Amino acid sequence: MRQRLDAIGLTDFSDAVRPAVFSPDESKLYFQVSFFNGFLEYDVASDRITRVKTLPMNPATSTDRTTWVNDSRHHGISMNPSGTKLCVAGTMDDYATVVDRATLQEGPLVTASKPYWATVSGDGKDCIVSESGADQVTAIDFATGQKTVSVPAGDHPQRVRLGHVEANTLG
Repeated sequence: MRQRLDAIGLTDFSDAVRPAVFSPDESKLYFQVSFFNGFLEYDVASDRITRVKTLPMNPATSTDRTTWVNDSRHHGISMNPSGTKLCVAGTMDDYATVVDRATLQEGPLVTASKPYWATVSGDGKDCIVSESGADQVTAIDFATGQKTVSVPAGDHPQRVRLGHVEANTLG
């Protein structure tokens, strides 16, 4: 991504791609990079970055990036099945938010303790975020951007992904 970042003047951005998610038609890639509070939109056909979304910084978060976990200002992104909403984990800023994909307008900042990854619930209605600082996972409604529930998950949950297994294969 280095050449693509440089082409739009982002020479000071890291080119270390963090979590990423494709649009349902695989025409766009939304990705995070080290040290940045936000994400970028990459157009596959034109091979260029088309939009950059900067998300709010938590004023309580240190600006000393050596204190950020694994160089991650924000580390976690998912998309609802229809491709209209993104969910972003603001790891070092202690929130998660749902972002409208068309406008890139963020919704409410849902307080979360070191949210680390984001995925989609089995029914596609919620974003599921691991809160590694609170030992829980939290569901955020894609439609409203509001937290629906938090569930204890044991010590320091990080990577969350859902898998689907046919019931008859579970013997």
